[in-house]
Amino acid sequence: MTEQPPVTGRDDIDTACRDVADLSDVAITEHVDRLTRAHEVVSSALANVPLVALPKPGGPIEPQLPQPGR
Repeated sequence: MTEQPPVTGRDDIDTACRDVADLSDVAITEHVDRLTRAHEVVSSALANVPLVALPKPGGPIEPQLPQPGR
């Protein structure tokens, strides 16, 4: 694999990313275990992160649907 896993600055997340960055040489039965562990690490890290408010509908980034007949 030519791409490197991301570096987040958190050792636990970086390790989890490295563990699942390239599963091509890993037995298929190990895939689920590694992906599950990575998911648990990332979920745990995000559990106490505050949510970011999204823009209100009608704001500048809301897509506009085409008007009928135009």
